[in-house]
Amino acid sequence: MSSIFRNISGLLILLIIVLVTVGVLFNNLTKKSFYEESGKITVRGTFDKVDIYKSELGVSQIFASNENDMYFALGYMHAQDRLWQMDFARRVAEGKLSAILGKSALQYDILFRTIGINKVAEKIYPRLSLKSKSILQSYSDGINYFIRANSKNLPLEFDILNYKPEPWKAEHSLMILRLMAWELNLSWYSDVMFGQVIKKVGIENAKDFFPDYPEDAPVVVSDGQKKAGIDSVRSGAGKVRPTSLSNDVIEKNYSALFDLGEGYFDISSDFRKFAGLEGIHTGSNAWAISGNRTENGKPIIANDPHLALLAPSRWYEVSLYDYQKKYSVCGFSIPGIPGIAIGHNDVVSWGLTNLMLDDADFYILKKDSADAHKYFLNNELLTLDSSVENIKIKDVPDEYSFTAYHTKLGPVVSNLEKTGFAGKQNFRMPDNEILALRWTGYEFSDEIESFYKINNSGGWNDFQNALSSFGSPGLNFIYADTSGNIGYQAGGLVPVRSAMQSEYNALIPSSGEILWNGFVPLNELPSSFNPKEGYIVSANNRPSKDLRHYISNLYEPPYRAERIEELINSSPLLTANDVKRMQNDVYSLQAKEFCSYLFTSFGDSTKLTAEIKRFLNLLRKWDFEFKPTSPAATLFAQFEIELYKNLYKDVLGEEVFEDYLFLKNIPVRNTAKLLKQNSSSLFENDFSKEQILRKSFYDAVSALIVKYGSDENKWEWGDVHKVTMKHPLGEVPALSSMLNIGPFKIGGSGTTVNNLEYGFSAALSTDKFECYLGPSMRMICDLSFIRRYFSILPTGESGQPLHRNYNDQARLWLNGDYKTVSTDFDDLKKQNLKVLTLLPSE
Repeated sequence: MSSIFRNISGLLILLIIVLVTVGVLFNNLTKKSFYEESGKITVRGTFDKVDIYKSELGVSQIFASNENDMYFALGYMHAQDRLWQMDFARRVAEGKLSAILGKSALQYDILFRTIGINKVAEKIYPRLSLKSKSILQSYSDGINYFIRANSKNLPLEFDILNYKPEPWKAEHSLMILRLMAWELNLSWYSDVMFGQVIKKVGIENAKDFFPDYPEDAPVVVSDGQKKAGIDSVRSGAGKVRPTSLSNDVIEKNYSALFDLGEGYFDISSDFRKFAGLEGIHTGSNAWAISGNRTENGKPIIANDPHLALLAPSRWYEVSLYDYQKKYSVCGFSIPGIPGIAIGHNDVVSWGLTNLMLDDADFYILKKDSADAHKYFLNNELLTLDSSVENIKIKDVPDEYSFTAYHTKLGPVVSNLEKTGFAGKQNFRMPDNEILALRWTGYEFSDEIESFYKINNSGGWNDFQNALSSFGSPGLNFIYADTSGNIGYQAGGLVPVRSAMQSEYNALIPSSGEILWNGFVPLNELPSSFNPKEGYIVSANNRPSKDLRHYISNLYEPPYRAERIEELINSSPLLTANDVKRMQNDVYSLQAKEFCSYLFTSFGDSTKLTAEIKRFLNLLRKWDFEFKPTSPAATLFAQFEIELYKNLYKDVLGEEVFEDYLFLKNIPVRNTAKLLKQNSSSLFENDFSKEQILRKSFYDAVSALIVKYGSDENKWEWGDVHKVTMKHPLGEVPALSSMLNIGPFKIGGSGTTVNNLEYGFSAALSTDKFECYLGPSMRMICDLSFIRRYFSILPTGESGQPLHRNYNDQARLWLNGDYKTVSTDFDDLKKQNLKVLTLLPSE
């Protein structure tokens, strides 16, 4: 990111100098967009008046006379509090960053024009339901009225970058939906990474790098909960099995994949870093506890999605009330998208986690030697579609043009140039092959309708039926209702792949041997309703031990799910306060497991030096909690990354090793598998398993002594594990202290329930365990009182720097505290809230 923003020129450079020398200007530029939060405003676009109550912490409660006005007001409030965030997101999806950031962003615009999210949205919109179109229109009208009314007092970022937002279109909301799905799609990366491993060590040795899902690990749907009538087929998670393709063909396909797709992979990875999306960014916790296991006799549901910790927050908390239908729905919305994504109405509450779906495949297709614009797919000769893409670049007079190509399966991602300035035609059309990407995000689905039906659902049947139009990304839906029911349903478009002899087939780039034959029907996806256990836990763990259809092998390590189940079963009756403590739990079952192998490797320790004994005892006496004050947590974290280095780096080489660590769930799960088994090719060369464990411990102690000295009391976890909620423009040094929130000392790790993840590669290369991912919000709903829930954001509701609601929840979030949000109208009247009334113009 820094390279782009270092290159922003002209007005920005001048403005930064002024901002540094005259702090008052920054205040004025910022506060001019502190919009009215009380009083009356006449607007064009509503049928009746709308009252918007706002709490001290900025949570908006919208009371409207009809749905159209309700969604208009939601669009208005999203724009009032998050307009630049919304505009930036749609620019990413449209491939229009260069127009505001200059030529350094061109490679990302080329990437997204190639991926074609904007074109997908334009194709999807005409096929949406009438209800979805109506919602999107009302929502867009609210945004556009706000933009027109406030064109002279826009948020600070528009002044810094010297531009004004374009009108909002319904398609922009669809683009942001698909952009989020693309961010959660990591199967393209795993395909490439596993291919690199196979190319490096050979297919026979690859089994030592492919993780499996332990047979005894928690699954969302246990055998006793399985739906009747669904056949079970053992899928053999993570095991390298024979495939329908020969080893020669597999190696050839992987070589072609790397040769054709190098630019795409590099730019996609760079974009994730640019956007603050390094690492997995797909984890979440959600669980529902039945009323027979709670003190109040009603279910309790909890959710905390783990996403990049950015400023402003990814979520906007709001309550919607429709007088006409006499219903309310509240919770967490996504700026730029109408409706509530996670929350509750008067009857049901729900949460979401990532299904970890393998939702993308690569295809290597032969071109016709006689016509470069034709290609073969299973002996059928087809014509490439193409579109000329013109990209406007800030401070450059001429637009940049290139041609994007598209196959029947998806876009051509071959030979993207890293710089974006190789020539007018940015694709080096290869001599005889092209690389195409197929992704579920290119399929038609209507998520606006799905969430509208979820928001309005009155029970389990309504809730399940709402998912029939849901497509991307694949999600786990956790459910509870006031009648005492709890449930789970996997949702999304799960491809049915041909020639699937094992899960391993899905990792291999195909020339047409492995195609998608439709999608799994909703009623054949994992589901559960009122399980006998009295709870449902989804922490990105495997949905079921036995699955009829292949879903993925990208699941998270089972430690979070196992710990949540352990905490639920530790008490006969649970309260909302117990659930709060669960969400903030920093006990690591992974650390306990890995340490047990370490302790065994040292035996009786009689021959160790006094110093090494002291450090080893630091771990022996540790409670396995990643508290900010814990020196042992720092020692374990250093030991863990040294272990990965000693296990994998020499065998894989520097570059492949870096890629192997990128998806953190892969090395964690695979190392747990290796430590559990007695033999592996990785233990048969220079070091045994015990020797590698001991060496990794010695290396960790040495590294920490060099960095922090030999006094372990100075190795506190919070000193090396810090979090900063970063604003996209916070990379500019002169703006960082004003736009970023933090840094703060923080506990937790990537395998604790309170998931506060850091990058393994960054920790090895920079000696920093900087946290970049964590609970992007926390929500707890006790259905014994459905009109109240507990929640917190890591930043605040406002996207306006210096606004009181920009960072006023950060300390609460850090300390594990919550705010109480009431949706009871009588209760709201007692709180002396601000009231903004939107009045229709004559």
